[in-house]
Amino acid sequence: MATAKTTDFTAQAKEMAADVQARIKTAAAKAGEFASEAGEFNKANLEAVVESGKVFYAGAQELVRADVEAGKSVVETVTADVKKMAAIKSPTELMQLQGELARRNFDAVVSYGSKRTEEIVKLYNDAFAPISSRVSVAVEKFSKAA
Repeated sequence: MATAKTTDFTAQAKEMAADVQARIKTAAAKAGEFASEAGEFNKANLEAVVESGKVFYAGAQELVRADVEAGKSVVETVTADVKKMAAIKSPTELMQLQGELARRNFDAVVSYGSKRTEEIVKLYNDAFAPISSRVSVAVEKFSKAA
């Protein structure tokens, strides 16, 4: 009888060892899968940051080009305004010209400010779109995990 109990214990120990090995293999496979997913996730995050930087850099260059062109236009306008001022023959003409210039310049400043604000907002939205999409993916992964 003592032999039968020992045999049962040995069989149970072998089953337990097999079960532990199976669980370890499953855990190792899941860990490997998780590590692979984490690597891919981080790679995609890095690619999103690089893409965001490229978009921002290109947009910033375009804004600078537009500023240079606006500067040239302002110099031409000021030159024309100085010529108009030099041709004035009476104080009445001076007051009329100053009124015209003030209205035109105020409208130009408001227009330029509105346009520039829209351009900057668009640039930031475009530049952060890749990162925003990665944040959405991360939120989705975490919500599935929870």
